[in-house]
Amino acid sequence: MALFSIVFIVVALVLIGVGIALGLVACALAAALIGLGVASSSVLVGLHSGRAEAGLRMLLIQLGLLAGIPAGVFCAWIARTAFEAYGHGWPVLIYGALGGAVAGLLIALLLDSVARRLRAWAFPTLDMPPTLEGS
Repeated sequence: MALFSIVFIVVALVLIGVGIALGLVACALAAALIGLGVASSSVLVGLHSGRAEAGLRMLLIQLGLLAGIPAGVFCAWIARTAFEAYGHGWPVLIYGALGGAVAGLLIALLLDSVARRLRAWAFPTLDMPPTLEGS
C-alpha cells in the first residue's frame, strides 16, 4: 500500500509540474501577443465591424504572418546555397522573411476559407443561429 501511495504522489507531482509549465508557456504566449498588439487589434476589428468572425479572421491573418516570417528566414538560411547569386547574409534573410510572410498569409487565408466553409456547413446542419448576436 505504501508503494502505491509513493507512485501516486510522484505521478501527481509530475502532472502538476507539467500543468504549471504549460500554464507559464500559455501566459508568456498571451503576453507576447498582447505586447505585439495582435490580440488587441483583432478584438478592435471585431468590435468595429460588429462581428466576431472579422476579429477571428484578423487574428488568423496576423498569426499567419507572424509565424511565416521566422519560418521563411529559417528556410532561406538553410537553403542559402540556392541564393549564391544574390550574395550572403542579409539579402538571404530578407528574401526568406518576405517569402515566409507571403506563405504565412496564404496559409492564414486558406484556414479562414476552411473555417467559413465549415461554419456554413455546420450551422444549417446543427440548426443553430450563424452569429453570436442570435440573428
